[in-house]
Amino acid sequence: MSSHTYEPVRKLAGSDAVESFDCGQPAQNQFLHRFALVNQKSNSAQTYVSCQGGLVVGFYSLVVGSVETAAAAPRVIKGIPQHPVPVMILARLAVDLQHQGAGLGKSLLKDALLRTAQAADIAGIRALLVHAKDETARQWYLNWEFEPSPSDPFHLFLLMKDIKAMVPGPHHAGFFASGS
Repeated sequence: MSSHTYEPVRKLAGSDAVESFDCGQPAQNQFLHRFALVNQKSNSAQTYVSCQGGLVVGFYSLVVGSVETAAAAPRVIKGIPQHPVPVMILARLAVDLQHQGAGLGKSLLKDALLRTAQAADIAGIRALLVHAKDETARQWYLNWEFEPSPSDPFHLFLLMKDIKAMVPGPHHAGFFASGS
């Protein structure tokens, strides 16, 4: 890990070098190696990557979905009808072992927040939902002000109005200048 200079986050391409990516979690590695591009081509998920020296060193995937009101954090359902709640799902977020601790996860999350805010400007999205894989990940998201679901403490929500408050309007690149 000689340098922490990363290329701007962008959509995964078929030519991206993903084979050497290892975040220490086999399911995350397998997703990137085998399924991310297939899912992207079928429009079932969109994956965004950060590269260094031509190698993918971090990624995240977004999908849209909905949750029943009983599974949503209280602030997410406050003041809305009792119908399924439209959400953006941060389905995956991982950083290569050699780049963990360098702030790349934070940069990837910021990019996901920005893209979610942009999507919410053209379609109904009430919150960003993440399924934390373990207690360490759960705590990391809680530090970002995500709120747990009443039905599963590892399902965490960040309300769209909170995202938009974090992302300077109108959703511009200045958001990345602070600590990315």
